[in-house]
Amino acid sequence: MLPLASITIVEIKRPIRNDAKAGEDKDPIEQALGYLKRVREGKVETQNGRLIPNSNDIPVFCYIICDIIDSVKNRCELFNLKVTHDKLGYFGYNENLKNYIEVISFDRLLNRAKDRNKAFFDKLGLPTK
Repeated sequence: MLPLASITIVEIKRPIRNDAKAGEDKDPIEQALGYLKRVREGKVETQNGRLIPNSNDIPVFCYIICDIIDSVKNRCELFNLKVTHDKLGYFGYNENLKNYIEVISFDRLLNRAKDRNKAFFDKLGLPTK
C-alpha cells in the first residue's frame, strides 16, 4: 500500500455555519492544511495503522465542503483562492505545501452530482428533477 500515489483530504462542515475565522479550530481551510502538515511530518497513520512516510512530494488534494458564506469567502480570499465560474466555490494551489485546494458549496456539490448522473438516469428512463 505504501508509498502512496496521492493523498486526498476532505473536510465537511455543518451547513449554514458562519463562524469561520483564523485558527485551525474555526477555519475549515486551516483545518485541512493542518492535517496535511501532520501528514507531511509523518504523524498520521493509514487506516491500517501505518505511518505515512516520505510524503513531502506526494500530490495532495484538499476538498472543503461547506456553505460559501461571508466568513468562508473572506478566508478563501486570504488564502488567495480563485472563485469558480458559477460563484459556488473556490480553488487554488498552495505552492508552499504543494497541494490543490477546492472549497465546494453544498449547492455546487449537488448540482455537479445531478449533472453527472442526468445522462445515466435519462437512459434508464428515471426522472431527474
